[in-house]
Amino acid sequence: MANQEKKDYKTQIKTFLSDWAKVAKKKWWIYLVELAVVAIILVADLLSKQAAWEYLENYGVKELIPHLFNLVMVKNMGAGFGIFQGKTIALTVVTFIVVICICVYLFFALKESEWLRISLVFVTAGGIGNIVDRIALGYVRDFIQFAFLESFPVFNVADSFVTIGAFMLVVVLIVMLVKEGKKNQKEFEEEQKVIADNQEQSDPLDAPVNLNPMMKSQNDYTFVVSEQKEENKAQETAEKQPENDEKSQEFEHNSDNNEKTDESNEIK
Repeated sequence: MANQEKKDYKTQIKTFLSDWAKVAKKKWWIYLVELAVVAIILVADLLSKQAAWEYLENYGVKELIPHLFNLVMVKNMGAGFGIFQGKTIALTVVTFIVVICICVYLFFALKESEWLRISLVFVTAGGIGNIVDRIALGYVRDFIQFAFLESFPVFNVADSFVTIGAFMLVVVLIVMLVKEGKKNQKEFEEEQKVIADNQEQSDPLDAPVNLNPMMKSQNDYTFVVSEQKEENKAQETAEKQPENDEKSQEFEHNSDNNEKTDESNEIK
């Protein structure tokens, strides 16, 4: 049994790799596009951090867009938006593992939704940007602040893309779940329709059966069909009963008339 399971597992892996290789030959360019997007976001993040840091060394705080954004120099020893302070090593390891997992998934999941891949690319690029800071400096350079919301944590370009990617990922997953639910419902309805059509073809004299979508097995379906047949036969019997009663009365009446005729003939 164990050997058979191993063989089945190996067969599934070979089939998966074979299918992936066929798709990769046609869509290899997707890797290059996503790699370019990650590189652009990473460069933009690192350059913006460096430029803001050099600029703020002389000013400390600078209004970037009046009443909207300020530039503030903050050394973040935690995660995005200032959470998990003092956990630099743990955050670096966790972020690195997450980025590797996402990269492996993107490498093999070429058939997935474009929006799903884009969201994961954003998360990956932002994560790498902050990993570089933690490894090189021991902290992450944050510099963007909402002027109208000073209590909100200071963040950077990498944090922005991680947040946007995470939000997109949630939306995409919800949409995928809804579509999958509709697809399963449609398949279920089609199966029930096929069963009903087959039943009508096998016994066209019977009335159509109302299928209950909550039925979970063929036994439930057979029980409902049998019950419906019995009801139909009982209804036919009830409809024919008055006609049979009339024929019986007519027969008795004719019998009485014949007896009276015989008696009159005997008297004569």
